[in-house]
Amino acid sequence: MYYFLLAFVLLSPLPFGANRPWAWSLCSMLFALCGLVFFIQVLLNKRTIVLNNKAIWVSALLWCIPIIWIFIQTSTFVPDSWVHPFWKLAAEQLKTSITPIISVNAEASYTALMRLMSYALVFFLSFQLNRNSDKAALTFNALAYIGFAYALYGLIVYLGNFKTILWFDKWTYIDNVTSTFVNRNTYGTYAGLSLLAIGPLLFNTFDSSLKYGLSSHFGREFFYEQVLIKGWFPLLMAFTVISALLMSQSRGGCLSTLFAVICLVIVLLASHKINKKSGLFALVLMVTLIVWLVFSKSFDVLISRLDRLDIESVGRANVYTMIAKVATEPDFLGLGYGTFENSFRLYRDETIDGFYDKAHNTYLENIFELGWIPAMALFLSMLWLALLCLRGVWVRRRNWFYPALGFAASVLVGTHAFADFSLQIPAVAYTYALMLGVGVSQASSTRTK
Repeated sequence: MYYFLLAFVLLSPLPFGANRPWAWSLCSMLFALCGLVFFIQVLLNKRTIVLNNKAIWVSALLWCIPIIWIFIQTSTFVPDSWVHPFWKLAAEQLKTSITPIISVNAEASYTALMRLMSYALVFFLSFQLNRNSDKAALTFNALAYIGFAYALYGLIVYLGNFKTILWFDKWTYIDNVTSTFVNRNTYGTYAGLSLLAIGPLLFNTFDSSLKYGLSSHFGREFFYEQVLIKGWFPLLMAFTVISALLMSQSRGGCLSTLFAVICLVIVLLASHKINKKSGLFALVLMVTLIVWLVFSKSFDVLISRLDRLDIESVGRANVYTMIAKVATEPDFLGLGYGTFENSFRLYRDETIDGFYDKAHNTYLENIFELGWIPAMALFLSMLWLALLCLRGVWVRRRNWFYPALGFAASVLVGTHAFADFSLQIPAVAYTYALMLGVGVSQASSTRTK
């Protein structure tokens, strides 16, 4: 079961990041089958299930609040004062009887709920199946290698000027690396997660290379031999992924990845997990060298985008203002989870140009769709899991790198979610859920699970 779960997550970026109705429906069905088989195995006593972790229950209970509210939003058994006025106007215009609900589009809400539950299921299965440290290592290694493969494919398409995504002609972001994704910002987030997944391979390379330190001539020779001869492939993987990330020209992806890596290093230093000055120096030196080599090729393009406050940025600011205005109405109950594309049309005015099917801010979009309390419960449930990973870095004496990466991945997607919708793309959400599941599973000793 573990291998099926891993394979489905690794392959999810292939069909445009699984961001098509048939793709996310197929993924949801496959993960549901994985969950069904897992629970059948539990009933047959072929597997054990961890339910005694009280910390996880806090997040689970918080997660249930938005789930229950989504069902209420699509229910016909709600007070008339709760339903959206849109339904009354629609009944008057169509001159027919319409049963009003809170959500402006029940079908879209159910579809979004299906996707949300599939993300939760991937996290749950990852949490259950990655309690063994060997499985956790295999998961991150698989994410690292597949991330390298997607980055390599994206660079080949970009440098070869093929202008395709798989066997389809590109119709947008033609001059950017997007790999198998459509949007450069979405791929930027996925590339950042891939870079984090390479972390254990890089750390093991440097850690084993510093066996004799750098103070002696023999120690330095041993270090160079191990890093340059035996550890060249993890460095190549990191170089390739960083190259693809920068050539995606995603401002949010690059900055959020940089912030996540900085947070990861700070956490490891503060927790004294990196306590060898020579090792830290060598690591920083090597990363600096890689970044310099890549930035020398694409830094000017990225900076030109960072310095440009274009019409799109101003338009997003107007969208944020409109959402905040609607969400602060006294009787605001949300407009239905997954209905932004439909519901935002009812409130936009002449200050907003262009078409917006996403708010480009996942937090504001969820508040707009769910209302304040359910949305905050959803955010807190994810924050709680990230904090469990952070705590695990201090608690664990072994395998502490996995909760550290779970926390860093949360920082990455959480930061980028302020300016884009990458976390709403199924392949990115599945990858993050898998990494977070490993991080939380390894955040406490197996004796306490």
